[in-house]
Amino acid sequence: MEDEIAFWAGNPVAEVTLLPAVAAGEPRPLPAGIAVDLGMAGGSRLARLRCVLRAAGSQVFRRELAYLWGSRKLRVATALRAILHTSKVLEQQQRLERYARTHGRIDVAYCYWNETQSYAALRARAAGAVRKVVSRLHGFDLYEARREHAYMPLKRQFIGCFDTLFALSREARTYLEATYGAPAGNTRISPLGVPLTGALSAASPPGFLHLVSVSSCLPVKRLDRIVEALHLLARRHAQARITWTHIGGGPQLAEIAQLAQTRLGGLSNVAFEFLGDLPNQVVKHYYLGTPVDVFVNTSESEGMPVSVMEAMSAGVPAVAPDVGGVSDLVSDECGALLAASPGSGEIADAIARVALGGEKDALRLHARRVIEARFCAGRNYPAFIAGVLAIGAAPA
Repeated sequence: MEDEIAFWAGNPVAEVTLLPAVAAGEPRPLPAGIAVDLGMAGGSRLARLRCVLRAAGSQVFRRELAYLWGSRKLRVATALRAILHTSKVLEQQQRLERYARTHGRIDVAYCYWNETQSYAALRARAAGAVRKVVSRLHGFDLYEARREHAYMPLKRQFIGCFDTLFALSREARTYLEATYGAPAGNTRISPLGVPLTGALSAASPPGFLHLVSVSSCLPVKRLDRIVEALHLLARRHAQARITWTHIGGGPQLAEIAQLAQTRLGGLSNVAFEFLGDLPNQVVKHYYLGTPVDVFVNTSESEGMPVSVMEAMSAGVPAVAPDVGGVSDLVSDECGALLAASPGSGEIADAIARVALGGEKDALRLHARRVIEARFCAGRNYPAFIAGVLAIGAAPA
């Protein structure tokens, strides 16, 4: 929420305190006017053990076991996840209520992720510590297929209790209502946004092709698809000098780098580099200082990928699969919308059309225009904040 927080800081009505559930590593800089309280983070092992014991006898856990049994998902692994998530909810509820006792009743608990913290806020609301609870949903906290055993702990118990749920796209809203039974009257669509860059990325000189991907190196991101597509693309376009830059680290980084070396290392017209994790501002400036011809995403599952928005804001057309809310962002007018599970041939063809075809300049222009029209941070975040504040101002 790096881009969004600046708009909260600039709102004269909002008094904002961040309550992170995890506080590890170097803290990020925050704009003036945003407070941070670490009361939701950390905790002793003894306190966690007590919450696990409480969770084992709780009604929340019993209801979850009943759901797992009825849905035929009851396994040792799912039962353990259910009790772990229940214990987190109970612990975070305690901490939220403690914060409210010290600082006063919370007008709105805005949960950026629809996870245990948001369920804890609902229970704190029932206890009188919070007036309203709203939550965004993205990808990992929405799509069950992305979870182990296709199981989303506790969500069905709590999804109907939020004052408002903010989905990122039409597809996400439909999925939310159809899969979890979220009340239609409690769901809204509120896309994320990115700042409009002051300049645009340049295209490569004739004969060169530079593609960029930005993601964590996880199985769901299917970076192997990019490797295989580039192997095919390089053979089809032997005259083109192709460079692939991947930004992002993760558990599969070494594996994907080795696959790239195996499949692409012997091709004289392909170069590749893995830059690892970079700060968000560095990624944004990368597009302005380096010619980039196409952004490539080949994930099995997405919410509304901000990485694609940031590239398109700089005038870089995107190639991405039709999963999650991607179709609200990417089309053949500003890149290439692939099938939900594209093969290497389809990806290679799309990259060639977008980066080497006769319409490449128009695609770059349209990529920027899509962000200006629908995903501009300067428009989307103030509208979202106004909506949240209106919810907070309404009677309980």
